[in-house]
This record gives sequence, structure tokens and C-alpha cells, in this order.
Amino acid sequence: MLDKQLQIIRSSHRISSADLLSQIVTDFTEIHGDRVLGDDPALTAGIALFEGMPVTVLAVNRGHSMQERQRFNGGQVRVSGYRKALRMIVAAEKFHRPVISLIDMPGADASVDSEDHGQSQAIADLMSKMGALTVPNIAVFLGEGHSGGALALSNANRILMLESALFSVASPEAVAAIITTDDDVSEYLPMTASQLLKIGVNDETILENQNLVINLKSALKKHVSSLTSLSAEELITDRSNKFNQVLNTWK
Repeated sequence: MLDKQLQIIRSSHRISSADLLSQIVTDFTEIHGDRVLGDDPALTAGIALFEGMPVTVLAVNRGHSMQERQRFNGGQVRVSGYRKALRMIVAAEKFHRPVISLIDMPGADASVDSEDHGQSQAIADLMSKMGALTVPNIAVFLGEGHSGGALALSNANRILMLESALFSVASPEAVAAIITTDDDVSEYLPMTASQLLKIGVNDETILENQNLVINLKSALKKHVSSLTSLSAEELITDRSNKFNQVLNTWK
């Protein structure tokens, strides 16, 4: 089952964050750099208007062509990308802007260069700040979202998943390498939109039909609207309760 989904979401024709960004927000202004190492093109970050409301957008780029995938490192965000994201959400909190993250990545960059510059710490810092944000944050999984690299961007009040998307602590290949049976790895580790909806990780599955953009915009509008009515303390509690309820399903 996962083999077919992987073919779909890893296709060069798969809708990308850049494709969606131009259709779900307006007046986008990109912000570059982490003020330490430079800019990571794998992560587009900026300020935009969503339904007339100022929002902060984080979008992982995977690319369509071979040239784009090389430029974006296949969607593997580097340490400078995570620090850029942290810089953006700190500003979002200061100016009371909801955060929308578009995710499609096999994991974080695992190069020696990123590790030498504090990749693990940068991921941990972003994950921690995402969980403590006093503004709404919504994560949208477009394709793959694996490892701590995706977890850092998805410590959110709401998680939305396109119906073919996957979200897991490890890629299917990594899980298969650990689990030596011939069983479907998804039996041991839920990672599909439908499985994650059942246990409360995924809050809404977005249908991938001819109205995909309309479906996503409608879902985002609904969730942003409901979350903006919550106080700062309620947003933090809401986020914590979401994941505590998920943990309770495993007891």
C-alpha cells in the first residue's frame, strides 16, 4: 500500500509548496537568511495575506526538475533553514500573525556541515518554540514528512494532510530496515492520513481532486478562524492537549 503512495508523492509532477503558495496567499514577501550562516533555499519563509489576514508562511521546497531538487537539497532543510524558521515564528508571535507551514520533505539535512553547525540543536529549538507559540500554528503535509526535521515544523495546533501524504518519525525505508518481517510497516507505525486521522494526529484530510486548492483554502480558513478566537494561554494548552490525547491512545 505504501509503495503506491510513495510513487504518487515522490513524483516530479506532485503539487509543491511553491505551487500552492501562489494560490492560497497574496502579497507574499519573502524573508531570507538566518543571520548566522546565510540562506537555505530548501525553506521559503515570508509574510503574506491569507483571506486578508497577515500570516507567516514556512514552505519546504522539494522541487520538480532535477535542477530544482539539487538546488533545494531534495527538501532536506539545512541548519540555516531551521534557524530562519525560528527567526520567522518569533517575529510572528511579536506581531500576532498565525503561522502556516507547508511540508514535503524526506527529513532534515544530515550532512556533516549541518551537524557541525548545530543541526540537532536548531531542530530542537524550533520544535520547542513551535509548541510554546502564543499565536495559532497550522501544519499542512503535502507529500512526505519524516523524522525530527518534519516534527520541528509540525508541533502545531492543527495538522492537515493531503490524502496521499505521509507523516512519520522515520521514512518507510528506514522503518522497513528496522522491522525485519514481511508485514506492511504501517501496521507497526501509522503514517498515512487516514491512520493518523483515527488517532488524532491528523485533524483533517484534504481531498486531492480538481478542487484541491479550494479544499485546502477552505480547511485553512476554518481552522485559522477557530484558533484566532483563543487566548495565548488557550493556544498553548490546545496544542499540548492535542498531543497528550494522541499519547493516551498508545497506553
